[in-house]
Amino acid sequence: MRTLIALTAIAGIGSTVACNPSPTSPGALVPPGIHQSSIAAIMGTGTGGVSVTPKPVPEGTMVVDISVLVVDARPNTTYIVQRAADVLRTAGADGICQRALSLPPWSPADPPAPTFSTFPLGNGSATFTTAASGTGSINFEYRSPMIAAGTTFDVMFRLVDDETTPTTELRSGCFAVMVQ
Repeated sequence: MRTLIALTAIAGIGSTVACNPSPTSPGALVPPGIHQSSIAAIMGTGTGGVSVTPKPVPEGTMVVDISVLVVDARPNTTYIVQRAADVLRTAGADGICQRALSLPPWSPADPPAPTFSTFPLGNGSATFTTAASGTGSINFEYRSPMIAAGTTFDVMFRLVDDETTPTTELRSGCFAVMVQ
């Protein structure tokens, strides 16, 4: 497992965790899986983790199980699960997560691509609602026939309460995923 955190993410996530220590260590909140990262609040409250576990399929394309867990987040709030994957571009697996940080090659001069994209799930989006305690989780399968087995890319996850004007935002560190 290779976990790399972008410099700007270290500053934002590190200060949040240091100022608001959770009674449970962040590592204990990361769901089991092959590729993992802690999640911390950038805006609002909460901590947790995300895991991505690739599954080999006969088609030779990307199929992954994704698990997200948060605690101490805003109670009774629906969170939208998003990702910024550095896939199918130059420097896709350099540990920086350029797309999430709007760095080249993910700049305004490049072909348009949203910084964070919401995961489609069924007829809607990947969302979950926290309980009154601020705890919530989601587990789902994601498929992308455009990404071939053997591809390695960096990704950062984001959980927001609103896609356009979030008042709560939690982010993972930058970590690499290898498609099986």
